[in-house]
Amino acid sequence: MLTIRVTSLEQFRIWKEDDDLDVGWLLTRLLGKEAPSDVMLAGTAFHSALEHASEGVLDTLAFGDYRFDFNCDAEVQIPTLKELEITKQYGDLLVTGHVDGLIGKEITDYKTTGQFDPDRYMESYQWRYYLDMCDCDRFRWQVFVISEFGPPCCYEVKQIHQLAQVRYPGMDQDCARLAQEYYEFASQQPLLGGKQ
Repeated sequence: MLTIRVTSLEQFRIWKEDDDLDVGWLLTRLLGKEAPSDVMLAGTAFHSALEHASEGVLDTLAFGDYRFDFNCDAEVQIPTLKELEITKQYGDLLVTGHVDGLIGKEITDYKTTGQFDPDRYMESYQWRYYLDMCDCDRFRWQVFVISEFGPPCCYEVKQIHQLAQVRYPGMDQDCARLAQEYYEFASQQPLLGGKQ
């Protein structure tokens, strides 16, 4: 039985749809050999700080050496159910994920970015898998646009965007199809647990 995280399945989808990316690009990401960038480390710190925040208007968040100053209107909804590990089996592939928050039948996901690109989120399969795996109907992003500001590890939150997607007929089949395509690919890759 092969196992993969939803985020890695999304990397696989991106690789399949971009002829300019070689298999080395994909394997580096699937095997966790890509060193995290400063922006990725800041995003992880922001997410950790948000885990401990209270719902309402925010002006500053901090975690470890990181500080985030909100230089925009920042009313953030914090779910009561948060940081949930989820799994679902698609054929011979076990898919795992990590949900930031859950309110009723709606999933909340937090993202940080340097530049807001709504299409990137809408085209992703992450929201599809999370809705299918949690049997939910709506996926809501809170996207925080951040940039370095002042001393090291200090960032400003310049904008907050809300996006949403909803379950659609056949979504579960789309998820199963991508999972099967990944399983067939990984079965031929010794580094991913496939045939030697």
